[in-house]
Amino acid sequence: MCGADRLADYLKHHLEAGDFPGAVYLVAENGRILAEGALGLAVVRPERIAATSRTLYDLASLTKPLAGALLAALLDSEGRLSLDHPLACHLPEWTRAGAGSRITLLDLLVHRSGLPAWRPLYLNARDRAACIERLNGEPLERPPGAGVLYSDPGYVLLGFALERAGGAPLDELFLRKVAGPLGLTDLLFRPPGALRRRIAATEEGSRRERALAGPQGDRYNGWRTEVAWGEVHDLNARLLGGVSAHAGLFGTARDILAVAREILDPGAGPGAGLLDRERRALFAANLTAGLGENRSLGFQIAGGSGGAAGEALSARSFGHTGFTGTSLWIDPDARRIYVLLTNRVHPEFREIDMNAIRRGFHEAAAAL
Repeated sequence: MCGADRLADYLKHHLEAGDFPGAVYLVAENGRILAEGALGLAVVRPERIAATSRTLYDLASLTKPLAGALLAALLDSEGRLSLDHPLACHLPEWTRAGAGSRITLLDLLVHRSGLPAWRPLYLNARDRAACIERLNGEPLERPPGAGVLYSDPGYVLLGFALERAGGAPLDELFLRKVAGPLGLTDLLFRPPGALRRRIAATEEGSRRERALAGPQGDRYNGWRTEVAWGEVHDLNARLLGGVSAHAGLFGTARDILAVAREILDPGAGPGAGLLDRERRALFAANLTAGLGENRSLGFQIAGGSGGAAGEALSARSFGHTGFTGTSLWIDPDARRIYVLLTNRVHPEFREIDMNAIRRGFHEAAAAL
């Protein structure tokens, strides 16, 4: 059995175990695709639709590096912002006193702002202004710069700042500065209804978020009851119209590959060369040394037994995961890119060790 067959069989085993209904995978090296495939179903309910290499997945937190961090780097290169700027420079509504006033855009990008990991903003906020007001009053978990604490609210605020600096909504900035120049039509926010049958569905209802919200969610009447199909799974992103720097991006494996190649090998594809060398290096550099977790601009750096990378990838590898079951990892030593897209929350959320599955995927894929 060849390596590509072993890789497909590995994912098929998890599909048959019920870990996810379908998957799309892609492994590339030096611009050449080594393995690519689609397995199972993109939609189980309300009908059954097979996954294909053209299926768009809700990328969830892969939005952070692919849109939030990339746009921050591009706007920095244009002189519209500096990564070291305090958040309040671009978001005057950020009126916190004390330590909170010192939070910079880079703090948000590498998760060292001290903001909490997650808050159900939709329970009390109805628009962007209310989100900012709510987060202004949120206690910091630790002082800015004191350690890494992964934070969705941090990227929500980052997205607002990017819109102010860029002078346009985040989805327009992404189209104008990333998707358009790279010729990508299948990496976007708020996919139109015409694409629905090409989109992998996610959770029916909001069981996971409702559990996380706790008793305060009992008074909320906006819980989703239907299958999320063609609309963003994350409810904070839904509150923001499906467009945020923390979640909201949909895409195919091929279009994710195109952005990853731009970060790893600029100039390798049509329209490439968006980033200069200095800013491109930030995506691979450890910007949080000694802070408990190694983070680059938008990405996590490989390390730790419980992470998604695993021992098959080099220690310099960097990547990100998405709650819906997605992941992208880039190994600069092997010049390889690994994309795994699943909708593991469809049709219902269940607890599985998705990072263990990702590590196994990387181990099988690295053997190609």
